[in-house]
Order: sequence, then C-alpha cells, then structure tokens
Amino acid sequence: MHKRRIIVGALAAASVLGTVPAGATAQADGPDPSAQAACWTDATVDGKQWVRTFAKAFANPNYLKCGERVGYLYQGSNYVFCKMWGQKYEGEYGSNHWWLYTDLDQGATRGWVSAYFLTGPGNGDDKAVDVNGKTIKTCSGIH
Repeated sequence: MHKRRIIVGALAAASVLGTVPAGATAQADGPDPSAQAACWTDATVDGKQWVRTFAKAFANPNYLKCGERVGYLYQGSNYVFCKMWGQKYEGEYGSNHWWLYTDLDQGATRGWVSAYFLTGPGNGDDKAVDVNGKTIKTCSGIH
C-alpha cells in the first residue's frame, strides 16, 4: 500500500510539473482494462423473466471469479435473460451458485448478478425462480 501511495503521489506531482517519473505508469489506480475485457462473458438474449431483488445487487463481468464489479441492479422489480452456474456467493441469508445475465441500472449496460439477491417463494440456496415461480432458464449461448 505504501508503494502505491508513493506512485500515486509521484503521478499527481508529475501532472502539475507536466512530466511522468521514470518507471511510473499512468495506470497506477484502477483495473487494467485489457484484463477486464478478457473476463467479459455475454450470453444470447432470448426473452425476459421478471424477478424481485431484496437489495441493490452488484454485477460482475461474468459468472466466474474473474474481473471486478461492473455495475449494479437496483432493489425491486427487474428482468433477467438467463442463468449460469458459477462462483458461489455467500451472504447473511445463505449462498447461491446461480448468476443471472441482465441489463444493469448503474455502470455497464449488462452484467451478471448473483441469484442470492432474489426474493420470493422458491428462491434460496442454489435456486433461481421468477416472480411466477418458474425456474429461470439456463443461458443457451455464451460468448
């Protein structure tokens, strides 16, 4: 952490002076965009299923342990396109391996949200159902 502060401080000073110190990079803060792109996973969109989320849910670039958060899905009524089995998310109310591909309310246009955040009858540990009690369909095309 101390080294990072030094680099960030040096970059701030360099911006005032108009020079960048030797060995420093302009990307001292934030994720590497090329690493984020390598983690991105899209799914084929074929219809929507409506769900309810009990809290603001963060979104990842995919359903596996890769990349950093890309946005958020707000609490309330939302739609999702499909689900994929992936990284286990654990919270105060249990855990879930299902990740839902959806349009986000904040941040990136689309992303993957854990089914952990779903509310309503039929949801819980490793379950993902819509507001009508139907199982959310599994994604057919991943790319």
